[in-house]
Amino acid sequence: MSRKANQPFVRNAWYIAAWAEEIDNGLLARTIMNQPIVIYRDADGNVGALEDRCCHRGAPLTHGSVTDVGLRCGYHGLTFDTKGNCVEIPGQKNIPAQANVQHFPLVE
Repeated sequence: MSRKANQPFVRNAWYIAAWAEEIDNGLLARTIMNQPIVIYRDADGNVGALEDRCCHRGAPLTHGSVTDVGLRCGYHGLTFDTKGNCVEIPGQKNIPAQANVQHFPLVE
């Protein structure tokens, strides 16, 4: 059996992650179904929920910050939008296609 099959969670279901009032200009750390998640609101007011792990070196994104562009990793500065796509890498113009993190759908 796979590891996921042994987990006591319904995987394809909605879970309450936070109240809208909890998601302000900072980062909100949550663990849902044993998965560390970071929830944040971008400069346009959109909410994102991403895996709390940068694709570059695995640093927790909750140690980063929200900028005008998105969620910036505190380790090397990769910045992600609310869909988990890398939109900025310091000192680099080209962004590799695999530079992204898992995102989770939200309803506010």
